Amino acid sequence: MELLWIDDFLALAETRNFTRAAEIRFTTQSAYSRRVQRLEEWLGAELFDRETRPVALTPAGEEFLARARRLREEIIDARRAVLSASSVYKKSLRLYATNTLAATLLPSWIGERGLENYSLIVASISGCLGALRRRQADLALVPHFGDDEALQGLKTEEIAEDRLILVATTALASCVKLDGGRLRGRLMVYAPGTSYGAEIATMLARHGVAIASAPVCESASAEALLAQALAGFGAAWIPRLLLRGAELARCDVPDYFDAPYKILLVRPGK
Repeated sequence: MELLWIDDFLALAETRNFTRAAEIRFTTQSAYSRRVQRLEEWLGAELFDRETRPVALTPAGEEFLARARRLREEIIDARRAVLSASSVYKKSLRLYATNTLAATLLPSWIGERGLENYSLIVASISGCLGALRRRQADLALVPHFGDDEALQGLKTEEIAEDRLILVATTALASCVKLDGGRLRGRLMVYAPGTSYGAEIATMLARHGVAIASAPVCESASAEALLAQALAGFGAAWIPRLLLRGAELARCDVPDYFDAPYKILLVRPGK
């Protein structure tokens, strides 16, 4: 199985349309369909009912969807953990954090506490929490979107708040508009299976809003989307922590387009 196939599956599970999913994945529909078929052949079951409109998940597809997002994150986290474990340095503290927090809030947090001789591992939210449960981490800094079940058995402390904000260059920000239930403009999105992407999708669905046309860019990285936004390629939901000093303007959309969340310091449970 390839990570590429999992991303393809998640895109189709979200859009339920082969043409739209192929656009999101930046490939042709024929090439995209072949990749989905290879995943189905590898799993030994059809994941989508192609006779329905929109395309529907089969029972096997529903079962795989429940695991695909977690599997994607675990594949990426496994490589990071292996690289960290291969270090020759002795460490007194094993500190996990998501990429955005490692690049923004964490340095000042470490400086205030005078920490020395620590190992910093960047991972997804589930990767951070999993490392704590396996006693492979001493502390973790993660964003929290309200899924308390994911924190069961762990000790948590809220240390800050942040929010995802839809921003673009001044010239592009005024072109992003909510037209009825359709969000129009040059938009960039998070890849299927990411926590930020899931939060934005939930918010849009809650308010009955759909993105009008295929995104101009998709990435799992907030830092990558910020760079594309600064280059003037489109608008993206960016964590406010990353926007300090960035010459970007808030898009002209309702306040509910912000996605607030807490930032937690998490420790292993007893």
